[in-house]
Amino acid sequence: MDGEHTPGVPETAVPPEPLAFSGSLPPRPAGRYVVGLTMLALVSIIATFLVSYALGHQRRDASELSAAAGQILLSRRVADTARQLASASGGAADTAAADLAHALDQLIADQIPFQPDDGVVDTAGGDLEGLRDAVLPDYERVVGLGEVMVAAHDAGEPIDPGDAVAVETASNRYAAGMGAIVSRLGGDAESRVAMLRNVVFGFLVLTIMLLIAEGLFLFRPAARAMRREWRIRDREYEAAREEDRRRMNYVARFDPLTGLINRVLFGDRLHNAIIRSQRDGGLVALMFVDLDQFKTINDRFGHSIGDELLQQVARRLVSSVRATDSVARIGGDEFTVILEGGQRVEDAGQVATKILRTLEEPYRVRDRELQVTASIGIALYPIDGDDADALLRDADIAMYSAKAAGMNTYQYFTPELRQRTSERLHLIDGLRRALEVDDGLMLVYQPWVDVGTGTVLGVEALARWDHPEHGLVLPERFVSVAEETDLILPLGEWALFEGCRQLAEWHRAGIDDLAVSLNISIRQLQRGNLVEIVEQALAGSGIDGSRLCLEFKEETLLTDSTLARRTLERLRERGVRVVIDNFGSGYSSFRELKDLPLDILKIDRSFVDEATTRPATASLSAAIIGLGHSLGVDVIAEGVESREQVDLFAQLGCELFQGFYFSRPMPPMRLRPLLAHGVETVDVATPKPRPPVG
Repeated sequence: MDGEHTPGVPETAVPPEPLAFSGSLPPRPAGRYVVGLTMLALVSIIATFLVSYALGHQRRDASELSAAAGQILLSRRVADTARQLASASGGAADTAAADLAHALDQLIADQIPFQPDDGVVDTAGGDLEGLRDAVLPDYERVVGLGEVMVAAHDAGEPIDPGDAVAVETASNRYAAGMGAIVSRLGGDAESRVAMLRNVVFGFLVLTIMLLIAEGLFLFRPAARAMRREWRIRDREYEAAREEDRRRMNYVARFDPLTGLINRVLFGDRLHNAIIRSQRDGGLVALMFVDLDQFKTINDRFGHSIGDELLQQVARRLVSSVRATDSVARIGGDEFTVILEGGQRVEDAGQVATKILRTLEEPYRVRDRELQVTASIGIALYPIDGDDADALLRDADIAMYSAKAAGMNTYQYFTPELRQRTSERLHLIDGLRRALEVDDGLMLVYQPWVDVGTGTVLGVEALARWDHPEHGLVLPERFVSVAEETDLILPLGEWALFEGCRQLAEWHRAGIDDLAVSLNISIRQLQRGNLVEIVEQALAGSGIDGSRLCLEFKEETLLTDSTLARRTLERLRERGVRVVIDNFGSGYSSFRELKDLPLDILKIDRSFVDEATTRPATASLSAAIIGLGHSLGVDVIAEGVESREQVDLFAQLGCELFQGFYFSRPMPPMRLRPLLAHGVETVDVATPKPRPPVG
């Protein structure tokens, strides 16, 4: 159960928390920190100086490259304006002369010496100076010839076209030489950039190495401490995993709730017991133990109470057998017991009797006194089955036979039981098919008679099944099977809709003052949707709710009185009348009755059978009738078969009767004359007034 630990089952191991080192580090020398920080500072200063120095050279390189490129453009401009001046005249010549003079001034002003700074290695070496010396004559020729042409123009002298050609030729050679200088300067700049990159990378590597060294120095003690703590945690984690494995192995073989072996280990032990029996002789007895009506305890008190009860049952089972025997819980309220070494068949019966006597003693669960019994099926190896599966199947069959025999008993397996079980399964399959295709199921009706007037006031609908192979099947056979399975729910719903449909047909035929009563099982009540299904049946048939009666067994209403009262009140709000069937067979009290919204009591047929021969039973019957009248409800004597019974109960004050004396259950067409004309009246000495049914 929740919040409890079963003895013998280890608690679930919790994985260790994520590793988090919380210890303090040992003190480190302060001088070591100073040295490390000083080295990092020196590296940063040197790197900064070298980078700044290299950036200064980059600026000079950029200036020289820009000037050299400008010289090329200006020399070409001088050549162009000289050619224009040689070919122009008048005002155009004046403009060309001015442009040429201006271009020469810019060419002279932008001329630079191309000399490296002190202390800096010139990667071009003497080549750069040689290139400058090579272009200097062309530079001087361009400037000199250009100035000559400007002076000639200013003096009004004619311009020699040859001078213009000479200027252009010198300009082209000068541009070509300056192009070589530009290429050389670009190479020098790229070399410096590469050198700067290498220097920066080197200092970066050095810095990283210093940082790593400092990190190792600072964190090595913490790393050692963390490794120690990790080893401790690892050992704890392995221990927890081992505990988990042990628990999982336990849960795989034992039942966590009761501590008994589970179905898996039970199968192994049964198989080994059969092997030992084959080797050493002797019998192996397998008992299939199923608690009777255990679901009622769960429904009434809750599953936690039921679980505690199962634990107590398990302890009593273990105490009832030898230490060498095996007790298992194989599911829900089902247990098995393996007995080995027996020599007589009756030995298992003696143990079963001991178990039954032990289990039927009252249980104390949370200040509640509960009582539960069991049904036991017994199968023997090698008499009944030759392997574990066959033995378990046969014990299960015998257990159902014990339940059918009245519960709280045991039953040995016999081949006839297997045949009956096969027939039962065949019956379940046939009923399921009949419900699916709506074929073979029918309702017959037995009237409620008012003996004072002879009028049929209502009919009880009873299910019948026309089986395709077995013919007419009575409800004693198939209704009990349906109640053991979920088939009672669709069967009850089908009966409700069919009964309402038939009543509507009688009403349309002119039989208006008639009610129909249908039986409701405990499963239908516990399902929780009974009121909604009734509403659908009423709406589908068009009948008034006051013409519908629903019959509940006495124990059905007492199983969960709160649910029953709430459901009955909702039904009464819709006009539906509530009937207690088989009243007197249960243990209801006057207090419980007065709290339930009731309309009709049906006296159990056992009172009707005995009242004419046993005065005490007649007195109890009179008390029940008086109780019903005091509660303001109608009373029906059910199961009357003789005139003597009718006379007696009429004298006791009962006016409504149902039984073979008046009519057997009949199909609707055969019942129609009785509904129309009624029955013979019965004279009673002191008839008592009664409100009409419906």
